[in-house]
Amino acid sequence: MLAGDYSKYFTVLDDGVVMTTSDISPLVNRPVNLVVVEETPNATNTHNLQLFVMHRSDMLRFPGSMLDASGEVRENRPTGTRVRGIPLMQALSGDAAVENNTGAPKKVRYTIIDGNDDEAFALQTRKSTEKSAMNVKSITVDSDGEAGVWLVTNRPLDRETKAHYDLSVQASDIDELDKIISKIQVTVLDENDNHPIFKSTEYKFAIAGLKSTGLEGNTTTTWKRFSILGKVEATDADGDKIAYRLSAPNNIVIIVPQTGEIMLADQPHASELLIEVEAHDLRYPSLVSKQPAKVLLEFLAPEPVSFIMQHLEHDAINEHSHHREKRRVTRAVRPTKRIEFTEADGDTEGKSVFQLEKETDKETFKIRDDNPWVTVETNGAVRVKKKWDYEELGPEKTIDFWVIITNTGQHVSDLKYTDNQRVIIHVKDVNDEPPYFINRPLPMQAVVQLNAPPNTPVFTLQARDPDTDHNIHYFIVRDRTGGRFEVDERSGVVRTRGTDLFQLDMEYVLYVKAEDQNGKVDDRRFQSTPEERLSIVGGKRAPQFYMPSYEAEIPENQKKDSDIISVKAKSFADREIRYTLKAQGQGAGTFNIGPSSGIVKLAKELDFEDLRQPHVYSLIVTATEDSGGFSTSVELTIRVTDVNDNAPKFELPDYQAHNVDEDIPLGTSILRVKAMDSDSGANAEIEYLVSDDHFAVDSNGIIVNNKQLDADNNNAYYEFIVTAKDKGEPSKSGTATVRVYTKNKNDEEPKFSQQVYTPNVDENAGPNTLVTTVVASDKDGDNVRFGFVGGGTSSGQFVIEDITGVIRLHNKAISLDRDKYELNVTAMDDGSCCVNGDHTIHTSTAVVVVFITDVNDNKPVFKDCGTYYPKVEEGAPNGSPVIKVVATDEDKGVNGQVKYSIVQQPNQKGTKFTVDEETGEVSTNKVFDREGDDGKFVSVTVKATDQGEPSLEGVCSFTVEITDVNDNPPLFDRQKYVENVKQDASIGTNILRVSASDEDADNNGAIVYSLSAPFNPNDLEYFDIQAESGWIVLKKPLDRETYKLEAMAQDKGYPPLSRTVEVQIDVVDRANNPPVWDNTVYGPIYVKENMPVGGKVVSIKASSGIEGNPTVFYRLMPGSTAQTNKFHTFYLQQRPDNGDTWADIKVNHPLDYESIKEYNLTIRVENNGAQQLASEATVYIMLEDVNDEIPLFTEREQETVLEGEPIGTKVTQVNA
Repeated sequence: MLAGDYSKYFTVLDDGVVMTTSDISPLVNRPVNLVVVEETPNATNTHNLQLFVMHRSDMLRFPGSMLDASGEVRENRPTGTRVRGIPLMQALSGDAAVENNTGAPKKVRYTIIDGNDDEAFALQTRKSTEKSAMNVKSITVDSDGEAGVWLVTNRPLDRETKAHYDLSVQASDIDELDKIISKIQVTVLDENDNHPIFKSTEYKFAIAGLKSTGLEGNTTTTWKRFSILGKVEATDADGDKIAYRLSAPNNIVIIVPQTGEIMLADQPHASELLIEVEAHDLRYPSLVSKQPAKVLLEFLAPEPVSFIMQHLEHDAINEHSHHREKRRVTRAVRPTKRIEFTEADGDTEGKSVFQLEKETDKETFKIRDDNPWVTVETNGAVRVKKKWDYEELGPEKTIDFWVIITNTGQHVSDLKYTDNQRVIIHVKDVNDEPPYFINRPLPMQAVVQLNAPPNTPVFTLQARDPDTDHNIHYFIVRDRTGGRFEVDERSGVVRTRGTDLFQLDMEYVLYVKAEDQNGKVDDRRFQSTPEERLSIVGGKRAPQFYMPSYEAEIPENQKKDSDIISVKAKSFADREIRYTLKAQGQGAGTFNIGPSSGIVKLAKELDFEDLRQPHVYSLIVTATEDSGGFSTSVELTIRVTDVNDNAPKFELPDYQAHNVDEDIPLGTSILRVKAMDSDSGANAEIEYLVSDDHFAVDSNGIIVNNKQLDADNNNAYYEFIVTAKDKGEPSKSGTATVRVYTKNKNDEEPKFSQQVYTPNVDENAGPNTLVTTVVASDKDGDNVRFGFVGGGTSSGQFVIEDITGVIRLHNKAISLDRDKYELNVTAMDDGSCCVNGDHTIHTSTAVVVVFITDVNDNKPVFKDCGTYYPKVEEGAPNGSPVIKVVATDEDKGVNGQVKYSIVQQPNQKGTKFTVDEETGEVSTNKVFDREGDDGKFVSVTVKATDQGEPSLEGVCSFTVEITDVNDNPPLFDRQKYVENVKQDASIGTNILRVSASDEDADNNGAIVYSLSAPFNPNDLEYFDIQAESGWIVLKKPLDRETYKLEAMAQDKGYPPLSRTVEVQIDVVDRANNPPVWDNTVYGPIYVKENMPVGGKVVSIKASSGIEGNPTVFYRLMPGSTAQTNKFHTFYLQQRPDNGDTWADIKVNHPLDYESIKEYNLTIRVENNGAQQLASEATVYIMLEDVNDEIPLFTEREQETVLEGEPIGTKVTQVNA
């Protein structure tokens, strides 16, 4: 470093490192220029170095939690979504928060400098949520303690494209002199946003059948049930598990949900079957593949070797339309191709070794599995991927791989197939490896007897060569013995030469090598070992250790008596060797050695931290031959390494800092903690952590505030844990407690419990009514006084208590004629919390919006209820409109909102009508039958309920007229009419009256009678019928015994309905008389509706009309309606009495006045004469009502009455 103004503060080391040599505080906030000279053997260069010295507290720093942070964000979230887990990034710089020259807030530039692939993330200022305030590259903000930037997404992310981001965010000053970097890991969380996708949209599988011959010689083909036809496969980009199902059930095949395998479940009915398969993931909610896979199954006869398979190409007109392609059945494999090459044939990467044969020009090739030695191109060329090395190949010395051969065809008529072929390359070795000596120990040593005769072996050279065709020869390269030794070129045995005696302790040196004479380097040289020195000593020589020196490394927790290293020596006299161990310096007795084994063991426990124990032990191992032989020694160095067995320990268990102002700037040093670790190296390197994110701690243990302190929220002190953690594996840690006691200031304004209060007051509230209570508290502990903005404790009709915050209506007359009142209230502290607190008084405000709530004192009213006279036609479909009812409620808000409902009628199963609860539209809830149980009029009660609390109700009852539809034909009161007429009956005689009834009304129920003679048209000449009355009248003298007619009753509805009945008139002799009734009409007879079953209604009697033959037979004729005994409500019981026969009419089923009020019964009596003649009588029965029904209220009533209402005020009206 050249001398200059600042050279006394700095120096430069030989390796280029610039270091400080003295206190550089005089240079703070000053630029420093240095000149460094770099000298090389051939040149000298100068370098200008510009530095800027800053005070440490002024330098930017991230809080400890931001130096290495991690967060997460879900994929598909909109642009501008904050990364969860990443706090506001604030680079702080202590007191230097303003620019030196302007006094303006210091600017900090934040930049994403690395890892922001595809600009996935951006930075956003703290005070903005608009996308316009985002910047992908960098953003500059003031360093005022409140500013900072958020890490947000710059676009919706896709986890399947990239799941992790490692970002580097740099904070720097405007000149980029001061920088700090935060490493941020962002994980993109998965959402189920990918549908499964089939690997192929079309699959084609075939199965061959089995031929079987029956007893009659018939041949049939069957397919084995539960055979696997094929397998479909889909993938899910979300990584979800996939299940499969058929789009439509199928009796022939099934699919295994977990695997996609298609199995044959039953014998097919056709040679082809087309199915569709869906794939769905096993997430909730589950996603289904957008496009199903189409699978064509073909069931083949047993014989063919090849076949034509259908290939489906669906069009928009017919989803089953397709054309056919030729396709050969895939062969298992082509014949294996075996080929032989030498190692040298594969010596160049990319070299084409050979070509695979094609059957057609359209075949393409692809290697099936990755192979380290070769690749296969689409044209079939096999190329070298990596230089072949015979010695690295497996024991078979082959390169073995499979190729896939595909013919896709270019036209529909082309044959398509996919074949497989195995290729085995047999590699022959090339002699390319030199030999090497395997003699041990090194250097080579031997002894020779002083009187050794010629050809005495003294040593054997041993070499190896990896090549398979090696041809090793041994040679003496340089002879320093004067020709006293020779080597066998093939065996490597070194022998003596000559007869001269060898001299005691004299060293004879030979330099030897081994050559592979099959491995030529060039025309003159062979591959060989380096020259090795062979030392031969005459007579005796000391043992030789196998290593020139030994080293071992053990951890301090090595177990006592465990083996550490084996130190062995070779005896040239073939004697037993004894080993001894001696420490050099400290450490005697720490290790011992096995006298005969040479194994060094640990004799006592180690402790790296014990200053009395060395970390490196220097030992001498001596090997001595038995029986006074030679000895030799070797150095053994054992190094002891530290184990992380000591946790860091703090100097104090508790640290305290008192009277810390709560408003100190961020990054202010509060106290320093210190921990020590008895270990060494990384095991003793300590980093500090704190448990409260209000604070941060640096590597020196200095604790600073990371957030603004607040004496009011923490009972005036913070207590947290500081952890000292070493960098060992695994690491150990120690903890201490830190308490920071803060000093309170009156720096907090009172805060209301809420900024807006919204109480409700009833419209009829009186004086002094409680409105609400506002609550405010001061974190500093000051007392709080309340009032209204502008001063005072009253505002209009409202007053506030200054101590409690209770707001009431004033004690005068109240008139709340608006929907709401807005009051602005204040809370003021008194500074009683701290010394001089009253010098700074704080005030805050809140808004009280008093809503005047309507009192639910009006019930809904149907003003037009009396005008409701709706009609609905019988048979109208369910849901037919009837009428729209309207109820009004004079209250406001929900108290005036009305909903409608139908009131269930007493003894009614279900409701016959429905009403729209919002509109009041009444509709039918059934199909009405006017002549059935519904009747001509149906009562309905609609209820209107307001939404107040409690709710009020109003009802409207009206009658719905069921208008008639001609849906009932006339019904005769008998199923057949039979009448006896004397032969001499005169013309104009009323023979018989037929009677029919129609339940319809008006013209729909008006009946007109007519007569026909379908059996004998001539019969119609004798009779006529009165259209209105139904009397059949004789219009021609009778001249036959029987006449059969047909009477028809037809109503006047449109279209008209009619019924017919058979009428039989029997002509009897004028001398015969029919039975004679005492009365032809009985009644009306009044009967109580509660007459028991079996009770007698009336007794009637008829005489036979035959003198001397009083026998008669009665019969109760069933009619066509319930009123004419269609359902046998009554029965007849015949009894004799004093020679007469009576008929008692009795009750057969319970009677009900509310259902049927009257009955019309026809009784027929026949005598027992030669011609059985009959007469009929009519019995009219009228039921009388009995009080057997209890009154039922039409609805449940609930009303509200305001207190203070005068006596006699109408409350409600009940209906039953």
